[in-house]
Amino acid sequence: MKNLIFIYCILIILFKTGNVLSDNNIFNVNNIEINKENSKNKEKLVNNAFKKAFDKLIDRLLLEEDYRKISSTNLTQIKELISYYQIMSQNEKKVDKKKIKVNIFFDKDRMHNFFYKKNILYSDIINTEVILFPLLKKEDQYFIYTKNYFYENWNEDKSDNLIQYTLPAENIENIQKINLSKDNIYKLEISEFFKEYTNDNIVFAYIEINNNKAEVYLSTRIEGKKINRNLSADNQKNFDKKRFYKKIILDIDKEIRDLIKSQNLIDVRTPSFLNVEIKMNKKNNLIEFDNRLKNIDLIDNFYVQELNKDYVLVKIKYLGKINKIINKLKDQNINLKMISGQWQLNII
Repeated sequence: MKNLIFIYCILIILFKTGNVLSDNNIFNVNNIEINKENSKNKEKLVNNAFKKAFDKLIDRLLLEEDYRKISSTNLTQIKELISYYQIMSQNEKKVDKKKIKVNIFFDKDRMHNFFYKKNILYSDIINTEVILFPLLKKEDQYFIYTKNYFYENWNEDKSDNLIQYTLPAENIENIQKINLSKDNIYKLEISEFFKEYTNDNIVFAYIEINNNKAEVYLSTRIEGKKINRNLSADNQKNFDKKRFYKKIILDIDKEIRDLIKSQNLIDVRTPSFLNVEIKMNKKNNLIEFDNRLKNIDLIDNFYVQELNKDYVLVKIKYLGKINKIINKLKDQNINLKMISGQWQLNII
């Protein structure tokens, strides 16, 4: 009992002053590859890695419009945003000796300050699941599943973990719905088309190709909100069919990313606060709580407000939407529920 009280006292001292979390997973950029043949100067190679990492980071976090605003940020400014970097070992047999891989760790607080000064919002959409169906129309003929390049190859060149696309299995009922809506495919009700899915993000992509041009209509439900978009893709570089179709996929993917980002924007200027009650039913509850919260980037810090043998009241300062925080906590095996007007937290 004395040991338990001693641990509690130490934790109170730490928490009362505020526990600023240090884990920066959102702002880490791993496996930046640099060709050593381009320069024998290690500093130049690392500087190139910094530039590539920053570009990859802001492309991942920002809307396209904001990405363009700061994509020309100079190297000196980029270096000020970096905590440290790590050059990967070259000892493994399978490693290409002509290249180096670098992991870059951007500082969360510096990035927040940078975005604050630029008046830019960012979004964390890593591992967001999207249910997508691409319908192809070409030469006045509809291709639903069979001979539909987009349905058959959508995930062929997946190179990141921002969005995980799931394409529905072949369904006779959906074939009938499309056939009945051919005269006005834009009025197809996507909630009915995807009725077996309860996901927050669903996309029906109608792709009409004529000669070297594609017209795309996106009917979506993003974070539960209906949003429609139109976009065009021109084959100005005279790509062959496969390369042109891949370009269309990339253009649609970029548009979907922006739509999802726009519904998950985080404003560093307006943090939110959450008061939660943690039942003290295990000796290591607070310590485990501390360890797991360090893995959640959207949580800025937290403070213990009240502590006794039965429970502890904690105030959490976080960024973004409460639903996002609940999901992030679930990822760390922490359940957060509203019970009788009080947020209660249970560590699994």
